[in-house]
Amino acid sequence: MDISKKLRDVRENKGLSVEELAEKCEKDIDTINGWEDGSIVPSASELIGLSKVYEMTMDEMIYNDVETPEYNAEKGTYGEKRSHANNGKKRGFTKAEKMTLLIFPFLCLLVFLTLGFAMGLWHPGWIVFVIIPVYYILVFILRNIGNDAEDAVDNYIDANK
Repeated sequence: MDISKKLRDVRENKGLSVEELAEKCEKDIDTINGWEDGSIVPSASELIGLSKVYEMTMDEMIYNDVETPEYNAEKGTYGEKRSHANNGKKRGFTKAEKMTLLIFPFLCLLVFLTLGFAMGLWHPGWIVFVIIPVYYILVFILRNIGNDAEDAVDNYIDANK
């Protein structure tokens, strides 16, 4: 859903007129109309102010129920978007995890090329590439170590269908 439409819907659901909202936010009516017609994008501080006026969290104010990302307060990260199909069980990767998962195959390629050019070990060097799926399996296991093992296997199977 477009943020401008969502902001209008929330205002209307709260029973506020544009004038009342402008007064509560200490903004002019043109700014509120701009937010709601999409000609002005509210800043983060303005969205925070709106969430206080509406007495809602930013997630409740901006996202639909179906697309709200699940927040992990312990780690301070947002996971995958919740849907009715997975009931919010899956969590997304952190930025560091994504970088590690992307960089590892390139490191294996670098090792393979080094073995080949520096030592002439082209044929046995290909075994380095077998490490890539092993690495991803270990990452999967370590990410799910606190979960019930059966749930972890089911999640892995569902993710790789």
